[in-house]
This record gives sequence, C-alpha cells and structure tokens, in this order.
Amino acid sequence: MVLAFGLVCFMIVKGVQGLVEEGKSQREEKRVLKYFLPQVEAASFLSMTLAFVWQKAVRLWPNIMVLFIIWSSFILTLSAGILLIWFQRPATDGVGALFIVFAIGNGLYACWVTQRTGFCSKIFMKALEPVSKFPDLNLPTYWMLGAGFCWMSFWVLAVIGSLNFYVPPLIIIALILSLAWTAEVMRNVANLTVSRVISLYYLRGMQSNTQFCFRRALSKNLGSACLGSLFVPAIEALRILARGLNLLEGEDEFMFSCAHCCLRVMESIFRRGNGWAYVQVIQ
Repeated sequence: MVLAFGLVCFMIVKGVQGLVEEGKSQREEKRVLKYFLPQVEAASFLSMTLAFVWQKAVRLWPNIMVLFIIWSSFILTLSAGILLIWFQRPATDGVGALFIVFAIGNGLYACWVTQRTGFCSKIFMKALEPVSKFPDLNLPTYWMLGAGFCWMSFWVLAVIGSLNFYVPPLIIIALILSLAWTAEVMRNVANLTVSRVISLYYLRGMQSNTQFCFRRALSKNLGSACLGSLFVPAIEALRILARGLNLLEGEDEFMFSCAHCCLRVMESIFRRGNGWAYVQVIQ
C-alpha cells in the first residue's frame, strides 16, 4: 500500500515539474491533461453514480435485479461490440468481434440459468433480510466509492507525470497494476466490514456497530485485505488454468504428466488459499 501510494505521489510530482518547465514534456502533458483528464473524471463520476444506484436498486427490487444482472451483461457487451465495429477501423473491428463472441456466450449462459433465477431470487432476498436492522450498513461501501473516485483523480495525474519520467510504458503498466490492486483492497475492506456485521448477527445474535467494524477493517484487518487482494485474484486465475489443463488429453505422456503435476500443486494451493479465507479474517 505504501509503495503504491508512494509511486502515485512521486509521479504527480514529476507531472507538476513537467508542467512548470518549458519544453516538449510540457506541451505533451498539457495535451494529455486537456483531452485525457476530463474523460477519465467523467467516467469515474458516472461509474460511482451507477454504483450508488445499483446498491439502492438491489435492496429495493432484488427479484428484478437478478434477471437484470444476468441479461444486462449480454446486452451491454453486444452493444459495445456493435459500436466498436461501427467505427470501421481494423483495431476496433477485431475487439468488436471479440465482444460479440463473448456476448453470444453470455446470452447462452443467461438462457441456461434463467430457469434457476427463482431460487436465486429467494436466496438473495433471504440474504438481504438483516439489512433493514442496520441502516448504516452501506455507508462503508459509499465511503470506499468516494475514496476510489478521489484516488482515480490522483492516479490520472500520476499517469500524466509518467510521461516526464524514464520508460513511460513500464511506469504506466505499474500504475495500472497498482490501481487494480488498490481498487480490490477497497472492495475487500467494504466486504470485510459488511461480512463481519452480518456474521455476528447470525452467529451470535449481536447487532454490531457498523462504524466499529469499518474501523477494524481499516486497521486490524487491513493487512489481510491487502494480501488477499494480491493473492486471491492470482489463485483464481490459476484455477482457470487448472481447468484448462484438466481438459488436456492426448498421446504425449510427458505433457500429460506435467499437466497432472501442475494440477496437484494447484489443488494444494486451492485448499489453503481462496476467497473463503476472508471467513477466518472476520471472526
């Protein structure tokens, strides 16, 4: 966390230096600041607004939102693919075609699971029953959304500052990775807070203070959230790889043995590290 924060701050300082000093860097940074910053800020603000609306809609209409979540992925992905192809450029045509293929897969999946949405809605509504007992339960999520918006604003300035430093592509890649990890940390902090409140309610019958659980997640459990945000996505990616290796068949005995060896290693990792590790954190 300190490294990510330090990298962003250092790049912001370099960006300010580039804007102050006359030269090519100043012109380039001003151009990026003019055409890149407003779009990113607008997209961040729009995403934060939609997140607020999404939270409210899920609590008010869980039955409708289950179907909406399933089918919106198909509709939005298909729309994005058509829009990219409409630009009629080689790069956008290729990405648009991939989006359309992915949308078709989403549509087939939605058709397959539609018959199970009734049961899913019942589970969803049951999970939301305790929410009415904690009126401030969503405040940690809102705080994290606001913090994410502020962090995105600083992050954009850091990207602009990377243009005034050595090897800008590598710095930008590092900034993107740090942004993804920081966003995952914020999400897990909110998850740990809400999960602790609800788990104490179900397991011990306690109506825990949400603010106390939030402070605990930001202090005692912050290290677990940071490490989990780093390792759990990687482990889940390995799980996908393991499923692919499990389908490996053929006459090549060496490849078959390597695949099974990798599967055994990954199975041991899955037993000790996965998303369920957060269950131990909130206890």
